[in-house]
Amino acid sequence: AWTDEEHVERNRALYARKRALFVKLFERTGLRLAGSVATMYLWVEAPAGETSEAFAERLLDHGIVVAPGSYFGPAGEGYVRFALVPTEDECAEAVTVLERAL
Repeated sequence: AWTDEEHVERNRALYARKRALFVKLFERTGLRLAGSVATMYLWVEAPAGETSEAFAERLLDHGIVVAPGSYFGPAGEGYVRFALVPTEDECAEAVTVLERAL
């Protein structure tokens, strides 16, 4: 198992595809992705005038669950964290919902 990298490469490719779905959405909608090059989380700046909690609640109204950055401490305020743990199909569906919600 220690020498088998095939599953690692498959997972890297899967997370890269999920990430690309959201990054394209953020570019289309003008949301700013904060850092996040190689991780299963995407930190996104809340729209101007919205706290991280208000933005998270607005997304929750559309069935999208994100973590408000303020839950991670004062430096997280103004950001929400998307987790790329759902399936690729669920991520694609979330992008469709987000496109309408934003």
